[in-house]
Amino acid sequence: MTEENNTEEQVVLVSFEENYWLLEGETYISAVLSAEEYYPTPVICRTYADMFDLQFSLPEGTLVGNLWAINPLIIERLHKLEHIVIEEK
Repeated sequence: MTEENNTEEQVVLVSFEENYWLLEGETYISAVLSAEEYYPTPVICRTYADMFDLQFSLPEGTLVGNLWAINPLIIERLHKLEHIVIEEK
């Protein structure tokens, strides 16, 4: 269950190769994983060419290792549902 609404929090992921992490939208992590509850769409996925660029782009004090990891099968489902937008960085 999703709905586009620009006034609420977005779900933002970051990725490198086949690894995905939740950067923003922790409120909706359960909904994104289960697809049984509401979450705002589209989910934004910022894809990086290397891990250094990804880590450098994160907010100060944020480490990739401290973010929620997202299973690639969840990303595949988001693609099939057309609920994800990929932004190459």
